[in-house]
Amino acid sequence: MTLRCLVFSEDERAVRLLRKSLTDLEIEVDQCTELDRAQHLLLQQKFDGVIADCELDTGPELLRSVRRSKHNRRSIIFALTGTQIKMGDAFEMGAHFVIYKPLSSERAKRTLNAAHGLMMREKRQHYRHPASQQAKLRIGQRTLEVELVDLSQKGALIHAGAPIKKNQPVELTFTLPETSCELEVSARVTRSDATGKAGLKFESLSEDSQSRLLQWAVQRSVETPVHKPRKPEPVSAASRSYSSPEPPEAIGFDFEVEVIEPQNENEIDSRQRATLRGQHHAAVKILTFDNGLPVIIQGKCKNLSELGLAAKVDEELGLGDAVLLQVELPGSPKPVVLHATVRHREEDRYGFEFVGVDAAVKDMMRQCVYDLPVE
Repeated sequence: MTLRCLVFSEDERAVRLLRKSLTDLEIEVDQCTELDRAQHLLLQQKFDGVIADCELDTGPELLRSVRRSKHNRRSIIFALTGTQIKMGDAFEMGAHFVIYKPLSSERAKRTLNAAHGLMMREKRQHYRHPASQQAKLRIGQRTLEVELVDLSQKGALIHAGAPIKKNQPVELTFTLPETSCELEVSARVTRSDATGKAGLKFESLSEDSQSRLLQWAVQRSVETPVHKPRKPEPVSAASRSYSSPEPPEAIGFDFEVEVIEPQNENEIDSRQRATLRGQHHAAVKILTFDNGLPVIIQGKCKNLSELGLAAKVDEELGLGDAVLLQVELPGSPKPVVLHATVRHREEDRYGFEFVGVDAAVKDMMRQCVYDLPVE
């Protein structure tokens, strides 16, 4: 599943750094410098990300054009700027992320890595996987044999052989392609034509069905990378490391986990310090996305470490969701904003893992934890 990003900028250095970072993430890049051309591309193609240089007079207008675009209103949007702007002002222009100039390779990678998971999530949710198999459609008391043409996390395209009335509720029963898992979902007919083709939007799935459908879609979204063979390098016993095998539940994570065996007491002590958690009760704001639009959720921080935090959250989040956290820290004159991923959930309590935290912020987090009561 290939991602594509539109870069709108005349800054050759910024474009070069962005192109390299995007290419490293296996994201295809289209670049242009004229508003008419950029708007034409938005009308003709689907982009998973759009980066607009707001130092161009037409940059903010392009950001607003993305939100009005039929194909790209769910795209993840970046505002590229050389001036400090408030996140609220960026959101008003339609941006999810702000990338500041002068751009460095590290800054570009950190922001794009944090956004990559969001782009993949949007792609997977709406990507339609070919199916071509039989299914059952219940309309009231009638049950029809239909063909399941394609399938996504949000709905399905079917062929019933005869027109189906739009906007009516239906029940669809089908087996996930290439599995033995049968699902029954409540849906609504969103479109229909004279040939009997109809688009269904899923409205009610059990938690188990939703999980199975997500895992099925993610497994078919992951492309096997082609690795060039390389000569193995000798590894000393003192620096040996072990890569943990990827369990089925972890498919779709956008990084690999490497477990390094601690070799001495100092290294073990370092791990213990890194995972030390301090009690911290403070308000936390969580920026997430609903159908590509930013949504702010309120929460209450419970504990904190330099690697992440735990919080009670008012609304539901999905495991693996990429979010933006704003939290007040002891001794800090203003709240800090951190990229994070939802890693754990127990009822209304969530565990967030920080992503792309630079060394200075990590040092500040570590000092804050030392000053807090140990949990």
